[in-house]
Amino acid sequence: MPFPLDLKFITATEEQLGFKFPEKYKAKMQIENGGEFGISFSNADEFEDDDDIEAWWLIPFQDTSDVKRIKRTTNHLAAEHQSISEIEDFPENSIAIAHNGDGDYLLMRTVDDAQLGEEIYLWRHEDSEFIYLLVTSIEELFSQNP
Repeated sequence: MPFPLDLKFITATEEQLGFKFPEKYKAKMQIENGGEFGISFSNADEFEDDDDIEAWWLIPFQDTSDVKRIKRTTNHLAAEHQSISEIEDFPENSIAIAHNGDGDYLLMRTVDDAQLGEEIYLWRHEDSEFIYLLVTSIEELFSQNP
């Protein structure tokens, strides 16, 4: 369940990871830190029963403001990044911002040493060499998908 987030928690994560997130992404996460959404893949043959909507979950920023939020953000971006970056062939200079529960991730990639670009990429673990530009911003991700 998504919930609002204070900017100080995003800033703390940026300092911990050494990456700066795009402003639009930070604004979205301040309104709803985490949550589930669907992506429709129009040319996907992998779905059964004509179901072409794939469920995805945004990885939240850690929120230590109270016990309930600490529990809700146990699998936060910094912890997940440490774990995910150990996956063989995980793309360098990338941060996973969402997952589908099957080992696939939506990524942001660096545009310089520390700044992450607005573009969001799809990385499928079964075809780890292929990184697909999904959308050009977080706004586009949520404007096109149910």
